[in-house]
Amino acid sequence: MNFITDLSLVYPPHVIAVAALFLSRVVDQGSMAELEAQQWFADLNVDMTDVLQVVSELIEVYKVWSGYDEAKMPDLVIRYIADIAASSG
Repeated sequence: MNFITDLSLVYPPHVIAVAALFLSRVVDQGSMAELEAQQWFADLNVDMTDVLQVVSELIEVYKVWSGYDEAKMPDLVIRYIADIAASSG
């Protein structure tokens, strides 16, 4: 999981696992009814705010992976550092 993200350092493994299950539920509706799926996630007793934050970060990672080009990496790193600096201060 720790390819391009620090998620495994920020969130406990069970939150990342639930986020992955949530993403798979969104992508493939499966046989579980919507209300049943909502109840299943509610019964997990996991902070869904954290889960949705992990989902958001995973989607951003997927966006980077889909447009991965080794030659573009230095520019992406510079932009990433600039974004962090802008958001922190």
